[in-house]
Amino acid sequence: MKTIKKKLPVLLMLLVFITACNQDKRYTQQAPEIDTYKKVITAYENQDWENFATHYADTAMVFNNTTKDKGQTLAQFIENNKQDAAMFSSWSYVEKDSEYEMVVTDKGETWVNFWGLWQGKGKASGQTYDIPAHMTVQFVDGKIVKEHGYWDISELIISPHNVEVINSLYEYFATGEIPKVLELMDPKIVWNEAEGNTYADGNPYIGSEAVLNGVFARIGAEHEYFKVEGVKLHNMMDNKVLATLRYDAKYKNGGAYNVQVAHLWTLENGKITAFQQYMDTKSVNDALK
Repeated sequence: MKTIKKKLPVLLMLLVFITACNQDKRYTQQAPEIDTYKKVITAYENQDWENFATHYADTAMVFNNTTKDKGQTLAQFIENNKQDAAMFSSWSYVEKDSEYEMVVTDKGETWVNFWGLWQGKGKASGQTYDIPAHMTVQFVDGKIVKEHGYWDISELIISPHNVEVINSLYEYFATGEIPKVLELMDPKIVWNEAEGNTYADGNPYIGSEAVLNGVFARIGAEHEYFKVEGVKLHNMMDNKVLATLRYDAKYKNGGAYNVQVAHLWTLENGKITAFQQYMDTKSVNDALK
C-alpha cells in the first residue's frame, strides 16, 4: 500500500487538507462511517447503483481529477460510471491494497479517507489496467455530502485504452444509442467525411452537434438501413486508432451498397478529438443515383 501512496502527486495532499491539523482525531476501525464507505466500494464494484446512491445525501457533489468540470451531482457521477463500465468486462478494488481512515477535524467535520488499487479488464483489448486511487469523503448525519477523488489514470489515457473507447463507440452505434456515441466525443471534435462522399459537403464538422445534424441525422433520414460490419481495430501511435470495416446499407430509393471503409480516430484523454473517413465513394454515389 505504501508504494501506491508514493505514486500520488503532492497536489493530492492539498486535496486531503483534513490531515493537516494536529488536533484532528483519527480512526482506522470501529467507525460507522468507515463501514458505510466499505459498502459504497462494494456497491461500486458490483455496479449496484441503486444501493450505491443510498449512502449519499440528495445534494451530494463529487469532485475528481478525471473530469474537467467543477463537480458533478451524484446522478451525473453514476451515469458517467455506467458508461465507463461498458468498456470493461470486469472491475474491482484489490482488497489487500485497500485502506480506510476516518478523521474528525477540530472543527467537528467527519471525513473518511480511502486508498485503493483499482483493476479493470478492457473488453476490446483484454488488457488489465491498474489504477491507484484516493478518495476523501465528508459525512453529515451518516450520509456522504461531498467526495473528492484522485485517480492516477496515466495507464488509461495511453493508447491501449483508446481501443476500448472506439470499440464502445461502434457497439453504441450498432444498438442505436447515438447519445452515448456523442458523449465519447470531445466538444470540439473535428470530423471529416471522405472526399467525394455526399456528406462531405459540411467538412469539417466541428463539435458533436454538427456531426449529429450534418451526418447521423442525414444518414438516418435517407437510408432504409445502414449497418457497420466486420469492424477491426488497429492501435496506432500518437493516440490514434485505425478501424477497418464495411458499410452494408440501402437508400430509401432502393439503391444498395456494400463497401470497404476505413476510419482514422484521434483521441486525447479518452475523448475523440478527430475523425477521418476513407471509402469507395463511387459505389455509394452510384447507389444514390
